[in-house]
Amino acid sequence: MQKIMSSLLLLVWLVLNNAVASPPTSIKSAHGERVLIVVSSHENGFWLPEVLEPYQLLAEAGFKIDIASPKGGKGAARGRLSKQQSLWLDRSSLKAQLQQSIPLSELNSKNYRAIYFAGGAGPMFDLVDNADAHKVTREIYEAGGIVAADCHGPAALINVMLSNGTRLIANKEVTGKANIEEGSWARRNYPFLLEDKLTEFAGKYSAKAKGQVHIVVDKRVVTGQNPASAAPMAKALISQLKMSAAFAMN
Repeated sequence: MQKIMSSLLLLVWLVLNNAVASPPTSIKSAHGERVLIVVSSHENGFWLPEVLEPYQLLAEAGFKIDIASPKGGKGAARGRLSKQQSLWLDRSSLKAQLQQSIPLSELNSKNYRAIYFAGGAGPMFDLVDNADAHKVTREIYEAGGIVAADCHGPAALINVMLSNGTRLIANKEVTGKANIEEGSWARRNYPFLLEDKLTEFAGKYSAKAKGQVHIVVDKRVVTGQNPASAAPMAKALISQLKMSAAFAMN
């Protein structure tokens, strides 16, 4: 009887030890899968917090991340980070990746399950009509991947055409920087206001009050309205990635 009890206790210990040692299912399923973050190469730059916050969340969820831009190399980072964020950036792989971003023309879309366009003023100038950005976005989406963008990042989605000749954002609900959030510099210098173009080409544009968090998810397209929406947008992106992985496994 004592031998039986000892064997049972050993079995219980092994089960519990393995349960603790094993990583969560969501992390195991994400391990090794890649997400592409695209930033602007334009002199007006990209918004650094909209890169860092999603990068952190994606990394914590177990995804590997590449940073790309139209020209490659180092772009102009804008925006203030908190002291904690600055310390994290200095110790992270992101810092070096932002200094040596991959040119969009060199990417293989088959390596990625999702693409995310960070905001800032730059995308309004160099991502709206960028053929390489359009190509990789179309290929990722048509392969069943997810497309995401925040703030002015959705400018990169406006002219993406699918293989069937329709716009990616046609008949889809989206958001992006609202007109009420644009300042005088933007109104003088941007080629257009983002809300106007999204309203023209998307199925439905929506926004909340200035500075309020607003996320829209529709048919594997995830968009956020403003800098405050970057982290919530990333969480929605991760949820979509997990859902698509679970569906593929069934």
